[in-house]
Amino acid sequence: MASVLPYSCVDGPGNRMVFFLQGCQFRCPGCHNPETIERDSASAFDMSLAEAVTAIYQQRHFIRGITVSGGEASLQWRFVRALFHAVKQHPELAHLTCLIDTNGGVSCQRWQALSSYMDGAMVDMKAWGDDTHRAMTGHSSRRVRDSLSWLAKQGKLQEVRLLLIPGYTDWQANLSPLCAYLYDLQQMQLAQGNVFSVRLNGFHRAGVTGDASNWPEATHAHLDTIKTALQTAGLQTVTMPPPELLPIEQSLLSV
Repeated sequence: MASVLPYSCVDGPGNRMVFFLQGCQFRCPGCHNPETIERDSASAFDMSLAEAVTAIYQQRHFIRGITVSGGEASLQWRFVRALFHAVKQHPELAHLTCLIDTNGGVSCQRWQALSSYMDGAMVDMKAWGDDTHRAMTGHSSRRVRDSLSWLAKQGKLQEVRLLLIPGYTDWQANLSPLCAYLYDLQQMQLAQGNVFSVRLNGFHRAGVTGDASNWPEATHAHLDTIKTALQTAGLQTVTMPPPELLPIEQSLLSV
């Protein structure tokens, strides 16, 4: 375990307890939690299933659900499945929603193993093109696309997140195929009776180390261009940070 946050309003709907698990297979230079990447870390600690359930129980009156994040939470899928199962079986916790925050870079078999007790997954898309995705993460985007399709078909896709890094991510150059792809995912999920949201996040340097600490930050104008395209394409729910939380635009940089 990397850390536990008793309350969060930015890791899924409502007030949530968040478990940040240690270890991630991606190597994103712009990671905001670089200390959670390596599986072995001096700052990480062990937490048993019983301890995790007790922590949730103590906050049950103040939270709407739990989110398991990271690192990459799905790498510890057995613990996540056991935790979600324990919550759903507990008479005073069963009302809590169980979400996972993920990069999506795992097999669909893993999602199948988690799906019985998981209410939904929030998936970060790092880039559109495979070359850009490899440059940003060190991995192909194939498994991410497979994960998104599988989750949408099961009605388990809670949110798709697009991180915009001006000059590095390739969303604006691929708006047409991106919009068509997300619209198709939306139709898959609508067939299951619900809809996912698309959240646009602008890159911030806070917590970032190395060369990425000098990368440009995304402005409201960068995000608004993508939001308009997605809404025009028929995406029902597209959100972005309020303007006051984004840097003041200095110039229009390519995204």
